[in-house]
Amino acid sequence: MFRHIHRIIVASLAAFSCLGCNSQSIDPPVGTMSDRKLGFGVTEGSVGYELAFASAKNSGIQFIELPQQWDEVEIAPGKYESEFAVMANEVYPALDTAIVLSLNPIDTNALRIPEYLRDTQWNSPERIDAFCKWLDWTLAQLPDATIQAIAVGNEVDGWFASHPDQLADYTTFLNAVADHIRTNHPNIPIGVKITFAGRTGELASEYAKLESSADVCMLTYYPLDETFQVRPPSSIEADFVTMIEAAAGKPVHLLEAGYPSGSTCGSSLNQQAAFIDAMFAAWDKHLEAVPVINFVWTCDLSEYEVSVMTKYYGVELPAFAEYLGTLGLQANDGKNKPAWNRVRENVAERAD
Repeated sequence: MFRHIHRIIVASLAAFSCLGCNSQSIDPPVGTMSDRKLGFGVTEGSVGYELAFASAKNSGIQFIELPQQWDEVEIAPGKYESEFAVMANEVYPALDTAIVLSLNPIDTNALRIPEYLRDTQWNSPERIDAFCKWLDWTLAQLPDATIQAIAVGNEVDGWFASHPDQLADYTTFLNAVADHIRTNHPNIPIGVKITFAGRTGELASEYAKLESSADVCMLTYYPLDETFQVRPPSSIEADFVTMIEAAAGKPVHLLEAGYPSGSTCGSSLNQQAAFIDAMFAAWDKHLEAVPVINFVWTCDLSEYEVSVMTKYYGVELPAFAEYLGTLGLQANDGKNKPAWNRVRENVAERAD
């Protein structure tokens, strides 16, 4: 399925570079922004992954996140399968795109541990050793890739909110995994993804302990309240200050940053575009402390995809579905929203 993806994407990049050539409006040039790292969570919409990625690359993407769920990849004890890792090694190095590798034993409120390890504890040698072997196998599939960072778990506060008694053992787990990475795969920054609300909430001190062995503070950032109503873009600058204070000197990597455009969330297309401008303004001001931002997503999800995700997360609020379904900076058919245009314009303004 991925055999010709590199050729398709290269051709698509050429096509995207010519968009608007025969119209009165010409897209701005793509900047590299060498003093920072910009990523997009690429969702394919109805246009397909090749065109969605080509659009992202043409808009300045420098890295992509490659999430891997442990229980999906380790199909039997010590036996692994991941066509996405193989594809990533074939495609992204050739297109000068780094990878943030997210290896998830926890994915938000879901445990993603292989069945044969479910009776072990986080701090058990069996679980730690098995995870490290999976990590080694995954990196072996990516010999040509530039690994920008490794995240050990995605939004883990979603799990620990209901299982706070496991947090100390997960800290031991992360410490051991970090030691393994530094010994066997040096010079790759290590962290664990936590939501902004979780990292700065009631368990903030416990998450600070969890990050004690991390090189960076990895956050996901969606300016929403508990009912999935958006907060104004004017709140972003203060949020940056808060997250930098929480990181206590570690660089902040915003590995997910997004803002829905749906009215059920109290938002609009123009407000989503204002979010992008506010993010770049805060990024400029705090560049040394926040060198990495990954915007989520490229294309809006389909109704079916939203349905699958709401069931996965177990949240039935209409605003949650709207949030998931309108996070894209482009519509599901790949047409640009104002927010996508603002990304391109902000990148062009910061070109080298």
